[in-house]
Amino acid sequence: MRIRNLAAKTVLTPTVLVMLVCFYGCAIWTAYLSVTRSAMLPNYQFAGFGQYIRLFATARWNVAWTNMFLFGVLDIVGTLGLGVLLAVLIDRQVRFEGAFRTIFLYPLSISFIVTGLTWQWVLSPTIGIQNFVRELGWSDFVFDWIVRPDRAIYTPASGDLCGANRDRGCQEL
Repeated sequence: MRIRNLAAKTVLTPTVLVMLVCFYGCAIWTAYLSVTRSAMLPNYQFAGFGQYIRLFATARWNVAWTNMFLFGVLDIVGTLGLGVLLAVLIDRQVRFEGAFRTIFLYPLSISFIVTGLTWQWVLSPTIGIQNFVRELGWSDFVFDWIVRPDRAIYTPASGDLCGANRDRGCQEL
């Protein structure tokens, strides 16, 4: 029993060392550099929390902070809500269950590159939904989320909502 325990520890030792050095070591080094006078290259002269004070005072930080929480709430609540709803619908043996399964699971076989290009085409104002609806005759239609700074955060949230529901809500199927 002791030899087996020793063998397990011997096998895990390199993994634990790499994790300690690469993950925790780099995190500690980054935290230390953040309170120094470093710019592009490391400068180990201690500067205190001045860089953080300057960072928190910028308008860009406030936009990033708001976008992070907005995306998080939209993604988590939307994905869980829609995913549970779709999973319940499939579990209840509703009509066209086979069609639902095909619609939800088919995108799993498509690569991320193809999915990204598809979203790019759909959301582009010049060739996507906006162009399609305008060609149908509704010339004032605007769907330019991806190019408007005030709505751009909703684009990845809606895209992730569609992709993640397929993965999370239908995972047990």
